[in-house]
Amino acid sequence: MSNLSNFFQSANIEIAMAGYLDVGSEWKYMVQDFLYVRLYYIRSGSARLTLTNGVLELEEGYLYFIPAFSILNGTCDKQMGHYFIHIIPDLFSEHFFKVLSPKHRCKLDVQTADYLFRTVIFQHEVHSLAAEMATDSALKLIFSYFFAGLDTTIAQNNLNRFIKVFNYIDEHIQEKIRIRDLSALVYADDAYFSNLFKKTFGISLQQYILDKRLDRAKSMLATEMTISEIANQLNFFDAASFTNFFKKQVGMTPKDFRLKLFSDRT
Repeated sequence: MSNLSNFFQSANIEIAMAGYLDVGSEWKYMVQDFLYVRLYYIRSGSARLTLTNGVLELEEGYLYFIPAFSILNGTCDKQMGHYFIHIIPDLFSEHFFKVLSPKHRCKLDVQTADYLFRTVIFQHEVHSLAAEMATDSALKLIFSYFFAGLDTTIAQNNLNRFIKVFNYIDEHIQEKIRIRDLSALVYADDAYFSNLFKKTFGISLQQYILDKRLDRAKSMLATEMTISEIANQLNFFDAASFTNFFKKQVGMTPKDFRLKLFSDRT
């Protein structure tokens, strides 16, 4: 079994909620918390999500993967019947989803979707070994559709060796993180470690740290913290330097991001 398959067997993915709903215009009030990873299957109708990187149309017969920290708001002009699963990934799963960037949607026949989502919905709160195994298997099968065609060269590397690295990044994301501090965790020199990270995950270490820092900033902007407080927490010189950084990366100021995040929610 490849290291990639081993990961899926050992991942600890907590389900916050799962269900089926027919919704209309009220749906915009139901997509407020963007901290979860979300799985949707649209059984009927359609809707629209505004994400931090663009607009995503939700269409009947499609399965959707929505990363954490990406939803700004949602609209449903008429009606939509959909399955949903909100997920709290463990630390390594969260990093794994980010670096592999699974596709956002894939076609899935309704019979398969009914079976998989109903298994998760009806079994995930049942406290038995059989129920846990059924839920885990159904959830991982759903995820497998998003990773179809993934370059299997990632399986040539031991993913587990990066757990300490990801832990360190999360714990020190509000500080200046140096490559030498990370490479020391896996007993490698800086150049080899940087190249290994890029080869394994297809993204540079610097860009990955930047993306994680942006996630932290976005989560803070969903709170009542002031821009100055967020800038201070993230170790920026002042609010202006944080604003310039955020606008350069996201395409809008922190203030505009916050306004867009909370638009149509009251």
